[in-house]
Amino acid sequence: MGAAIAAIAEDLGGIDILINNAASDDRHSVDEVTPAYWDERMATNLRHLFFAAQAVVPGMRAAGGGVIINFGSISWHLGLPDLVLYQTAKAAIEGMTRGLARDLGRDGIRVTTIVPGNVQTPRQQRWYTPEGEAEIVAAQCLSGRIQPVDVAALALFLASDDAHMCTGHDYFVDAGWR
Repeated sequence: MGAAIAAIAEDLGGIDILINNAASDDRHSVDEVTPAYWDERMATNLRHLFFAAQAVVPGMRAAGGGVIINFGSISWHLGLPDLVLYQTAKAAIEGMTRGLARDLGRDGIRVTTIVPGNVQTPRQQRWYTPEGEAEIVAAQCLSGRIQPVDVAALALFLASDDAHMCTGHDYFVDAGWR
């Protein structure tokens, strides 16, 4: 994967901003987890973020800086059921962000994590009844459902020069869900 990203970066003349987001939050019980399933879930939800970042770092260093924005999840902060492997990977992303920010900061590379709440997407809507949606909104400080554009706005800010002193931290867009 890293070689493919490095090749794309070369074709584009470099990558200034990496939005590191791919995951699968399939539900599972503790009893269902096998070593093979563990490895597959970690590969799907964690491994690629590191190797994608590793692939773009040389070009960012050569350019004098860049931005890596990783995507985490509110789920592990809430301890939601039937997501232990997903939540393990998403918690690790926040730790990886801190480590990468420390290691890459002097090269002018900023690394952050966006922690979205329950974003109203077609995939998420498969799991929620109107009553379930009402429970989510009731658990938030702000009324309404988080939309993809809300998360995109935060990503645009973190990628911009206005966020030039933001690194090594997690930024929540969760409507105050706790």
